[in-house]
Amino acid sequence: MRRVLLAAALAASTLPSAPAMAEDDKRTETIEGLVRIIGAQAGIVLYCRKIYTVDDTVSEGLSRTVRRALDAALGRRRAQAAIAEEGQRVAKTIAEVGADQWCADQRDILNTDGVRVFVD
Repeated sequence: MRRVLLAAALAASTLPSAPAMAEDDKRTETIEGLVRIIGAQAGIVLYCRKIYTVDDTVSEGLSRTVRRALDAALGRRRAQAAIAEEGQRVAKTIAEVGADQWCADQRDILNTDGVRVFVD
């Protein structure tokens, strides 16, 4: 999963603003995925750490790598705005489903994709 995330992050940082619709759609999808990674990591740090043991090195590394890619792809201000919006969405989702369930879902997703953000 680390390789996949790193590849996505690097791709987003070097994607040209091509006029072709397919390329624009792919770029948008990649950027949205990167924003979701940062939102998920923030939620994990804020909520899941109380329930599970989190590998801070892995979590911070993912966030740092993806953040750099977003800054390069969108510019710092647009990246900050996208991350803030995603943070609000994640907080709303956690409030709706509860931290226990949201964190369990994140743990299942992340630990099956090869990234061990959750230690236990």
